[in-house]
Amino acid sequence: MITAAVKGGRMPSLGFKVLSPTNLVDPDPVLSHFVSITPQGSLNPLTVPQLTGELLSPQLNDAVPNEVRALFEVARGCICYGSFFYPLFMLGTEQLFRVVSAAVAARCGSVSPAPPKSFARRIALLVRNGVIPESDIVRWKALRELRNFASHPTTQSLMPPGYAIDRISKCADAINSLFPGA
Repeated sequence: MITAAVKGGRMPSLGFKVLSPTNLVDPDPVLSHFVSITPQGSLNPLTVPQLTGELLSPQLNDAVPNEVRALFEVARGCICYGSFFYPLFMLGTEQLFRVVSAAVAARCGSVSPAPPKSFARRIALLVRNGVIPESDIVRWKALRELRNFASHPTTQSLMPPGYAIDRISKCADAINSLFPGA
């Protein structure tokens, strides 16, 4: 399990590395402040392959339209490259929330010939048509709020790798729930 625990040391002044031609493909030094915890409770330095493996684990099912799958993979790619430029963890995760919105729009297109334009109304349409269970309304409203927050930033936000792993898993689950396997 990867945690947001910070190991000793000082974060760079911006919270991430400043890119240069010589450090572009080097892991962002911020990663050295994160650890993984083994089931036995040992702390180990977080490695790029370990982190990438966790990020590549969630999968969309085959019933998800290719357009949505492509958007998801681009967002995931951004998140994976957060290992080399830390802000990409957040940027890719913010894109995931927009991918969820695109998935909702795609699913609405199969339910209604004239789907609503707003994300909130699309969610309501899918609830009315039984695609989204009433018990999931809170989750979908939270995803809509996260998408809105991500789409209208006022400052640069950063997040730990563990949060990105959690979000990619939860967004994949949400998207898969819209398109049950064939």
